[in-house]
Amino acid sequence: MTGTDPDVWSAREEAVRLVKEGTAAHLVWNPRTGAVAQALAATRRSDLPLGRTERFDRFVDHGDEGRVCVVVAVVSLEREPFTDGPLLELRAILEWLESWGVARNWPAGPPGRWSAHSPEERTRVWAKGGHFGHDQVPGSRSTAPGRVDPEHVLIEPLTLGSRPSVTT
Repeated sequence: MTGTDPDVWSAREEAVRLVKEGTAAHLVWNPRTGAVAQALAATRRSDLPLGRTERFDRFVDHGDEGRVCVVVAVVSLEREPFTDGPLLELRAILEWLESWGVARNWPAGPPGRWSAHSPEERTRVWAKGGHFGHDQVPGSRSTAPGRVDPEHVLIEPLTLGSRPSVTT
């Protein structure tokens, strides 16, 4: 979540802003327009600090762990859950994430409701992989994305033969 109004800011403008601030995400998505801007390759670590926890007398940044960790910044305001509006082009983003092995699940449960878990439990669940809110990353102090509806985010994949045509 970028903390900016999706009716005012485009995905491209937000991607440029995040890069300039040194907090680039892999994808920046405006759910109201469907526009997506890719700022980083999925094989490169995001510059956005996800969360750090102390482990064995050293700090571990969970964005540097040895599996796919893709950051999708949503052009939205925390006080207005983006899942209450249109989620244009969401299916294409989910399919791209699945192509990198990201399962369509929320191992930590719904974002915005996970603060009661211990740091050890957060780390254990994080290791499973899947979709997480920034507030669910071990060591994160972020409250983003707020109270979104996770069921609206992880829509069902298309069945073979029902794929819409895509033009660019």
